Amino acid sequence: MHRISDRENALVVPAGLWLQLRSRNPILAWTAFFHAALFLIALGLFMVDTREVMGINPWIKPMKFMASISIYLVTIAWLMGHIERPRWAVQLIAWGIASCMIAETAVIFMQAGRGVRSHFNVLTSFDASLFSIMGIGVIIDSLLMILMLLLFFRRHETIAPPYLWGIRIGIIMFLIGGIVGGWMSSHGGHTVGSQDGGPGLPFVNWSMTGGDLRIAHAFGLHGLQVMPILGYLLSKRRAPRDGPLASAVILTTFGVLYATVILVTLLQAMAGISITSVWT
Repeated sequence: MHRISDRENALVVPAGLWLQLRSRNPILAWTAFFHAALFLIALGLFMVDTREVMGINPWIKPMKFMASISIYLVTIAWLMGHIERPRWAVQLIAWGIASCMIAETAVIFMQAGRGVRSHFNVLTSFDASLFSIMGIGVIIDSLLMILMLLLFFRRHETIAPPYLWGIRIGIIMFLIGGIVGGWMSSHGGHTVGSQDGGPGLPFVNWSMTGGDLRIAHAFGLHGLQVMPILGYLLSKRRAPRDGPLASAVILTTFGVLYATVILVTLLQAMAGISITSVWT
């Protein structure tokens, strides 16, 4: 009998995940694949482009966003597999989110190629128009996520309660992260107490000289992955009779702690305190 080698297993697992994603929502799955490919393109351009925008290579932002958007699309594709009706809502969410992400990606790549900022750039009417397009896309994306949240508040007998509540809480945290992003736009930048573009942490470039609103923004957005994963794991645990209650307590406690992290990092940024000052 043939035993699967480690090398074969390394190929089988991603292939199985890809087939799952395609069966759950092919629109979002292929859009995620497209953004993953763009990450590799941005990585290649990063290696050969020596220019700098705001003190860093112009292709670092596309790399960050392509990675984040890919994770986001994979997550939504997976979660949408739990929703079958109404079909119009499923199609609207899939096509709407895919279109919004592609539009944002196009602007980010265009501005990186031009050697200028993509976000908070209103120096010319053209740049301001592109930034507005991204803002409109984010608003539409948020509205679609609210619709998705409402669909998950309908009856879902096939989803274990801890997993279902993990999904719900995760979407709510994502929306909170979006609100922080909207506040950054109204603020005209992401740094408080210093200027955008100063010294930052590797890759993420979170400010080392002032408060950075992107930290709370990132924690909020990625609650969309953290909370459903926790809920799923809790739904699979073998527990005694108090299992459902224990799972609810664990999920709620972790959710409160995670929300506290978002709030603390937000207040820290608003006070102009850098993330590195906390460590020193």
